Amino acid sequence: MTRILASIETISELNPISGADKIEVARIKGWNVVVKKGQFEVGDKVVYCEVDSILPERPEFEFLKDKHYRIRTVKLRGQVSQGICFPLDVLNNGDWHLTEDMDEPPICFDELENGFDVTNVLGITKYEKPIPVSLRGRIRCPISRLAVPKTDETRVQNIPDVLERHKGKTFHVTEKLDGTSMSCYIDPETGLHVCSRNVDLAPDVEHKWNGDLYWKYAIDHNIEEILKQLGSTIAIQGELFGNGIQGNPYKLPDIYYRVFNFWDMTNHQYIDVATMWDTVDSFGLGKDFLVPYLGQITLDHSVDDLLEMATGKSVLSDTLREGLVFRPEIESTDHKIGRLSFKAISTKYLLERGE
Repeated sequence: MTRILASIETISELNPISGADKIEVARIKGWNVVVKKGQFEVGDKVVYCEVDSILPERPEFEFLKDKHYRIRTVKLRGQVSQGICFPLDVLNNGDWHLTEDMDEPPICFDELENGFDVTNVLGITKYEKPIPVSLRGRIRCPISRLAVPKTDETRVQNIPDVLERHKGKTFHVTEKLDGTSMSCYIDPETGLHVCSRNVDLAPDVEHKWNGDLYWKYAIDHNIEEILKQLGSTIAIQGELFGNGIQGNPYKLPDIYYRVFNFWDMTNHQYIDVATMWDTVDSFGLGKDFLVPYLGQITLDHSVDDLLEMATGKSVLSDTLREGLVFRPEIESTDHKIGRLSFKAISTKYLLERGE
């Protein structure tokens, strides 16, 4: 699923900012967004653009030029703001159609439901961190999504209604690690596959291709043998982090890998958290094989509660953690978001990292 970066949403609250006369804070889904005072009213439909959006170089976005048109987490007069919103007329209402059939009536954006994706309408792209040379492996083939689903978690601010629907359920909490996604599995015909988030990487036994850290780690740590132990039907997905990756926020001397998913390739489903723990124990893979476990909660929390909980010290080193991931005891599906799993990213961490 492609991430929706810009959508039509409704302002649910407008609140003052202490000491500020010209700005106020709007609530959009679970996001707080600083806006010009008086520009909007509660109930207004707007175009909301998430953090990590890169807006096109158009006259109406010229004010973002010195920020390279990128939307980041910022703090204005003491208020954290994540994202940006515009009146609907930024879409040039009347010029766009739902299909290529120009005989159909044009879109009337103010009649569309919340969540309608206008990312492509505005020409918005997602900011991607530059890939260091050490991670630039050669592409082997497109990733088989039956073998390994794309690793991605929904931010809790985008799904505040999920917290109400699943209130009272027990959720396990793990630390969200700041690195790069790595998935590994065995194909009966082609052997070990090592993948980044988007690319199935060609084998690099001798580490010749730009020092590909994914394959180097997989070879040095016998990932193929581990997968064979698991019956060659389980794909593992985790975070590769440490020296040379994402600025190494943990200040670690080496490269490390922690697993957060077991994917059953035969039945095309994720393995429950408890079963994953039991499997790791049974095969003696060690307590550091999985991402750090922080405990469990009975869900009775607001978005703001979970964001506050997300800020804390990392298990890995004396630094802030990036955030938390929440998953139910038993793998579940939510009728709106799919897999019931979401993350809360620390706003303090994002501000310190300039993200």
